[in-house]
Amino acid sequence: MGGLTVAARLLRAVPDARVTVIEPRGEHHYQPGYTLVGAGIYSPEEVLWDQGELMRPGMRWIRDSVLAFEPDRNRVRLEGGDVVSYDVLVVALGVVNHVDAVEGLGEALDTPHAAHIYDLSLAEKYWRLASGFQKGSAVFTYPPGYVKCGGAPLKMAFLSEDLWRREGRRDGIEVHVHTSRPSLFPSVPRVDEAVTPLVEARGVRNHYESVLRAVSSSDRLAIFEEERGNGETREVRQHYDLLHAVPNARTPAPLREGPLTREGIGGQLDVDRETLQHARYPNIFGVGDCAATGAAKTAATIRKQAPVVVQNLVDVLSEREPSARYDGASGCPLLTRYGRCMMFEFDYEGELVNEWLYQPTRETRLWWEFKVHGLKPLYRHVMLNGYV
Repeated sequence: MGGLTVAARLLRAVPDARVTVIEPRGEHHYQPGYTLVGAGIYSPEEVLWDQGELMRPGMRWIRDSVLAFEPDRNRVRLEGGDVVSYDVLVVALGVVNHVDAVEGLGEALDTPHAAHIYDLSLAEKYWRLASGFQKGSAVFTYPPGYVKCGGAPLKMAFLSEDLWRREGRRDGIEVHVHTSRPSLFPSVPRVDEAVTPLVEARGVRNHYESVLRAVSSSDRLAIFEEERGNGETREVRQHYDLLHAVPNARTPAPLREGPLTREGIGGQLDVDRETLQHARYPNIFGVGDCAATGAAKTAATIRKQAPVVVQNLVDVLSEREPSARYDGASGCPLLTRYGRCMMFEFDYEGELVNEWLYQPTRETRLWWEFKVHGLKPLYRHVMLNGYV
C-alpha cells in the first residue's frame, strides 16, 4: 500500500516523473481485511485484487524483488539479475512474519488448534477453528517489538469472546490474553483506560508483560516468560485448546541486513521520524511499516505519511530542504464486539486527535459499518489512486 500510494500521489504532483514500482507479487492483499476474514465477515477472495489493475498510467512495473540496496551508487539490484538506478528512492518493503522467533510455533500452526490472522490462509483457518470451538481454554498472544496493526491481536480476542457469548458457548470457554506490554493499549492511555475495564467485565483474563517463548504442540502448552515486579522473570505454562499466536515481525532481509538500517532499530529503515528522509542518504525516503518512526504500523499511518514523503521528495528534486513534517498521526478501528467499534486517531505522544469526530472511547455501530463497508473502497479508490 505504501509504495503504490506514494507512486500515485507523486504522479499527480509531477505528471512527467519517471516512476518505477518494483513489486514481485501479482496479487495485492488488502491486509486491513484479514481481521474480518478471521471473524467470518469477509471471504478470502474479498481481500484480493489483481496487482496490475492497481498500477496507475505512467507507472513502470518491474515484477521482481529487491536483492540488495546500493545507496552509494544510487541503484538497487534485483533477484532476477537486473540493476535499477534512481534519482530518488522510496523504500516501502513493509514487515514480514518471523514465526521461527518462537520455538515450536511453526509446528503448532500446522495443527488443528492454532492459527493467527497475519497470514490470509491462517486467517481463514482461524475462523474455522473459532466458529467450531465449543469449550476449553482460548489463548491469545501479543509479541514484543514492533507489530503490524497493533490492535489486531486484541480485536481477535474481543470478537471471538463475543462470538462465543452470542452463541451460548461462553460459559465453557476461558479467554486468556497474554501481552508483552504493560497494559492492553499503552500507546494511547485514554483508550487503554476505556477498553480494559470493558473487556475485564466480560471475563477476559489479561496477563501483562507476558512473552510467548515456546509452544509445545504435542501437549498443547504455550510457554511464556513473565516479568515480575522485582525485575525478575518466571516461566508460565498455559494450556490451550485454541491458540491465536501472533508471530514476531521483522523487515525483509535486504533491508535488515543491508546498509539502510543501523544498530538499535530492529532492522528498520533509518529515517528522520518527521521528514521521513533517510538519516544518511538524503535522496532516500521511507513509508509504512518498514520505517523506524516509532509510529503505529497501520494503513492509517501510510495515509498520513504519503503526502509528507511526496512533498519532501519533490523538495529534494528541486534542491530545497524538506518542508513537510509528519506528526506521528495514525488511527485504529478497534473492533470490540460484532457490530461495535471504537475509532480513534492519535499522535506520537499518544494523545487523541479529532475527538469531536470519532468519539473515541465509545463503542458505536457507525464505525463498525465504516470498517466493514467503507474502509475498503476508501483504500482501493482513494488512497491507492493518490488522493490521500
